[in-house]
Amino acid sequence: MQPTIEPVISVQIDEYPSSWCVTRDSIMCIGFESGRISYVDSSGEFLQDISIEGPVVGLVTTDDGLIAASGKKGLFSKGEIEWDLMLDSGCESIHRSNSGVFAVDGSGNILHVSSTGEILDSRHIGAVDIIEISENGLLIGLGLIDGRLIILDEELRILHESLPADDDVETISCIQFRADGILLVGRNSLGMTVDDRPENRLECWSPIDGMINSSEMPSKPTSFCITDDGVAVGCFNGELIHLTIGVEGYRKISQMDYKISDITKWDNTFLVSYWFETSRISSDGELVWQFENHGIVEGVMALGNGLVAIFGDDKKSRGPSPIQLINPESPPIVEKNSDFMEYGVNPSSAEFSGGLTEDELDIVSRRQDSSNHGEGLMETLNEEIEISLDDVPVEADALSDLIESAKSLNIPPVADAGDDRTVNSDEDGKATILLDGSRSYDPDGNISNWLWLDRDGKEIGETPQLRVRISRGVHNFSLLVIDDGGAKSSASITIQVR
Repeated sequence: MQPTIEPVISVQIDEYPSSWCVTRDSIMCIGFESGRISYVDSSGEFLQDISIEGPVVGLVTTDDGLIAASGKKGLFSKGEIEWDLMLDSGCESIHRSNSGVFAVDGSGNILHVSSTGEILDSRHIGAVDIIEISENGLLIGLGLIDGRLIILDEELRILHESLPADDDVETISCIQFRADGILLVGRNSLGMTVDDRPENRLECWSPIDGMINSSEMPSKPTSFCITDDGVAVGCFNGELIHLTIGVEGYRKISQMDYKISDITKWDNTFLVSYWFETSRISSDGELVWQFENHGIVEGVMALGNGLVAIFGDDKKSRGPSPIQLINPESPPIVEKNSDFMEYGVNPSSAEFSGGLTEDELDIVSRRQDSSNHGEGLMETLNEEIEISLDDVPVEADALSDLIESAKSLNIPPVADAGDDRTVNSDEDGKATILLDGSRSYDPDGNISNWLWLDRDGKEIGETPQLRVRISRGVHNFSLLVIDDGGAKSSASITIQVR
C-alpha cells in the first residue's frame, strides 16, 4: 500500500470556486460565480463575505485590500481604498504588478491599472490564453490563442513576438519565468508538416536576446516548477521530468497515470497534482505520500503557514467538493485497511482464505447472481397484473387498486462500476487504481449499500469508491449495489495494467 495523508481541515462550500488567492496572514480569499467573495482562515472559519457584480474570475491581494475581477463588469477594489473600473467587455484575468494589476479584458486588450484604479497603459494584442508575470513584476509573458508568444515590459512595450509556423498548427500550453527573467514556454505542434521541429518542445526566451534554447519533450508540457538548477516539467502523458541548466536532455523523475496539472515546490520535494491525486515526490522520484481529493484537482495554493489548500471539482454536478487543507509534513499513513487491497495477477483462493466464514461466502456467491433480478421482477409484475385482471371483478376501483399495487413495487438500482481502462505500472510493476461506483443510482429511492468483489467473489470493500493496488495483468472487479427497498443490481469493470 502506498503511504497516504489525511486532510487537516475540510472546508465545506455551497458554490463552485472560480478563483482564489491568499493574504499575508494566511487568509484564503475565495471567489465564486455568483460574485460572492469569502474570507476563510486556516481553521476553516468563514470570517467575512463581500460581493461584486458578475462572476469572480480573478483575485489579487494588495497592501490596501483586495482587487477582484468580474467577468462581466470589470475591476473592483475592496478594503481601505475602494473603487470600480468598468470594462465594456468584462475582465478575463488579473495579475499583480509593482503598481497595481495587469488586466486582460474580453476584447483582447491588456491594461496596466494602478492600485487607485487609474489606467496607466493599455495595448491591444488579441485573445490571450495564458499570462505570466515575472517575479520582479517588470516582464509579462503572453501565450495567445492563435499560437503567438509575446513578451512585454512593464509599460506594455513589445520586447519579442514569436509567430506560430505558417505550415502547422501550434499552441502554447504553459509558460513561466525564472528568477533571472528567462521565460520558459511549452510549445506544441500538430505535426502536420514533416520537418526537424519537435512536436512538443520547451523553449527558453531571454527578454534581451530572444529564444536562446529549445528542447524536445516526451509529451506536451502541461505544468512547470522552477528549481534551483533548472525546471521540473509535468507532461500530458503523466511523466515528471527535470531539465538542468547547461545539461543536454532531461532526467525522468516519475510517471503518473494521468496528465500532470500542477507542480508546487515544497522544500526539496514536489507536490504533484494529477486527476484526483496530489503526491509528494522527491527529486529522485521517491513517493513520500499520496493524497486523494474528493474531486479532480484544479488548484493548489500554499498558505504560508505550513498548510496547503487543494481545490477541486468532481465534474458530476453533485455539489461542490470541499476545499481540503493538508499539511505536507504530516506523518504518512502506511497501515493496511479494508478499503485498500493489493492483488497479484492471478490471486488464488488460498491467498484470501480465512476472510469469511462458509455462510458468508455462500451469501457473497448469491449476491453475484443478482444481475437477473430485474428480469425476474418484470415477470413477477406481469404475473401479478394477470392475476389481478383474471381474479378480480371489473369494478370502478379495479384500476385504482392496480395502480397502487404497481406503486408498491421497487425498481432495482442501476449499478455503474466505471469504464474499462488500461494504465501503466510503476517501478514496482504495480498500479494504484480508484474503483469508482459513485455514478450508480436508484430510480425510485436511494442506494443503501455498495459491495466490491474481486474475480473470485471475495468481498474487498463496502464504499462507493475504493482504491486497490494491482500488479501487471488483467483484473476484473464487480460492484453490487442494494437500494433502500432491498433490490440489487451489479456491474463489472476490467482493468489492464501494463
